Amino acid sequence: MLKRLTLMLLLATVLHAAAVHAAVEFIYPAAHSWVNRSGHMIIKFNEHDLTGVRITVNGVASDVLEVGTPEYRKLFQDFFIAQAIWDDGPNKLQVELFRGGQKIETSTTDIYYVPEGNNRQAPPGFAANTMHVPKLEQQCVACHNMNATPAQMNSNVAKNNPCYRCHTKLVNFKYVHGPVGTYSCGYCHSSKGTPKYAVPKQGAALCYECHADMAVQMKQRKYLHGPIEAGMCEVCHDSHGSQHESQLVKPTNELCISCHGHLRNRIHVVRTTMGEGHPLSGKPDPLRKISGKEMSCTSCHNPHGGQVRYFFVGNPDDRMALCQLCHNK
Repeated sequence: MLKRLTLMLLLATVLHAAAVHAAVEFIYPAAHSWVNRSGHMIIKFNEHDLTGVRITVNGVASDVLEVGTPEYRKLFQDFFIAQAIWDDGPNKLQVELFRGGQKIETSTTDIYYVPEGNNRQAPPGFAANTMHVPKLEQQCVACHNMNATPAQMNSNVAKNNPCYRCHTKLVNFKYVHGPVGTYSCGYCHSSKGTPKYAVPKQGAALCYECHADMAVQMKQRKYLHGPIEAGMCEVCHDSHGSQHESQLVKPTNELCISCHGHLRNRIHVVRTTMGEGHPLSGKPDPLRKISGKEMSCTSCHNPHGGQVRYFFVGNPDDRMALCQLCHNK
């Protein structure tokens, strides 16, 4: 019995030593975790004389990238930092380490990507990611200010805002949320949040602090769109920015169809003399000629809600009255 116990302790010691001295440490995303943004990928090397690294995601491999030059080591030390582009769903991440042209180690893990605005949940076994915890922040303090003051978090001068150095990508969108565009991170995020820098309130409770006019409008409407009634603004809007107007997480019609999928292949509203349904795209919107917008779901429906069912634009009780907004001959 004593001999068996000794062997078990020896095995545990060996396994612990192997874990401590693993050649690669997945800092962010953590090993076997899930993310909702294609943001940073941070890997720490525990082999100090490496010359190259190759990253493979779902079978797509990079070139062997130099990580051993004095210039690289001066800037990044023992870290590899890149902007990851994940596939929707499971991602097999493989990291190969090279020394003098010879591969010396391969490490793999699984990352699950659920894009923001997607209602799908990550499968069991994938942990959520939190970067701003003491253990991980300690890895960054040599180069980064990990304890920004409220004044620094709201500095509209990029070089004075510690958040901007890592989160630059959040402003590189066609449509950017106002506080993001002015680097006013502290408007929504708090260093005293749990976890650190989390928003103190969720959904509409936070959004309405600035968008109070919208809160008043929603209280006055008889019918509300489901996400609005549930206070889930981020189902449709990205809180930082996007390539789509109003910071939508997807193009308008694609976003609507992501929930109302039963309408995807159906003739909508009426069948015309040509056997087609009402145009939902590709045609100028008669009510928005000045802006030059095309027809979309929001040409007829208010995406937040209204005084009549189906949230018709202009709140007409009679459907024909809605049609006559454009077909008024």
